[in-house]
Amino acid sequence: MDEGKNDLRLTRRSFLAAAGVVGAALFLKANAPAVAAAIAGSDKKLVWLRGSGCGGCTASMLNGGDPDVLSALEKVGLEPEYHDEFMLQQGVFVDGSLSGSSDHNSRIRLSELLAGGDYVLVVEGAIPDGPEGSGRYCMSGAMPFKQLFTEAAPGASCIVAAGTCASYGGVSRLFRAADAAGVAFGGTSRLKGAMSRYGVDNKVINVPGCPTHPEWLLLVLADVLSGRDVALDMYGRPVALFGATVHDSCPRRGAYDRGDRDNEFSGGNCLYSLGCKGPLAYADCPTRRWNGASSMCTRAGGPCVACVEPAFPDAFMPFFGKSESKELFADLAVDDIAKVVIGASAIGAGIHAVKRLAIGESGREEKGEKK
Repeated sequence: MDEGKNDLRLTRRSFLAAAGVVGAALFLKANAPAVAAAIAGSDKKLVWLRGSGCGGCTASMLNGGDPDVLSALEKVGLEPEYHDEFMLQQGVFVDGSLSGSSDHNSRIRLSELLAGGDYVLVVEGAIPDGPEGSGRYCMSGAMPFKQLFTEAAPGASCIVAAGTCASYGGVSRLFRAADAAGVAFGGTSRLKGAMSRYGVDNKVINVPGCPTHPEWLLLVLADVLSGRDVALDMYGRPVALFGATVHDSCPRRGAYDRGDRDNEFSGGNCLYSLGCKGPLAYADCPTRRWNGASSMCTRAGGPCVACVEPAFPDAFMPFFGKSESKELFADLAVDDIAKVVIGASAIGAGIHAVKRLAIGESGREEKGEKK
């Protein structure tokens, strides 16, 4: 592992170039020099486990501006000690027993890391309990992933749930027989999360997204290493990254306010009538952007599907249809939530959903729509 890891190392100059592309260097230099100083002296171990998912969050990290992002993690003080997709070792069993040493056997390597404790645990993918409580719908080597999670979670200094599957169950939750949950939440409920289910207690930060943005993950890891108390919202997401809706800063926001709605794709106006869930999705995608800060869903012509939300994806389907009459939480539909929100404070989804309702109820006709 050490030889292979050393082969990945970058020079300081190449690291700064890579980190600059993904935004971490700018954050460390301009916004939090104390964080940078703390990270410079850190040698925390990073254990990355993958449960039920597509592996897209790992792919997103690798596409974060440079294929050497794992080396960038190492340079900011996180030693990527375990990731089953990248490490050279294999899990080797002879007659059902682990064989060899940690230099060649990944499972022995992992056991030693967990025994040492004090590592940052990144969990990617959901944690299935099915079928019938066995957890065998998702195996890691010869072990149900839920067992691996319960062994790894208690010794972590912090757990970061990377992606919507790890945060809330995500797409994996749709397969009901798998009974999949996120680390701390099962959809919108903490009571249905894996932590509650298996009696594990630890600090968890959710970094959702399908996939998660590499900058979100790097910045959260930087905060974790510095020991800062990260402010989280009611669903365990960092407020600094998920505190405003996509709609607030959407590049098509002007078209929405003018009532210029597209009823077909490629029109260049607001995508609300084509199913955009931007008013319901809390993330800084419009200002951070993706793919080297070049684009994001609505800028590229696709509606936001609210992939960062706990109820994703089932509550937001069909993706290309309006969701105002869609039931979201506990028999409440978007219309109902919006009316409550507008009565308390004009924020988030409510103000705009109610604005649309008000226009309709007053008999006015929105541009491009029939009453």
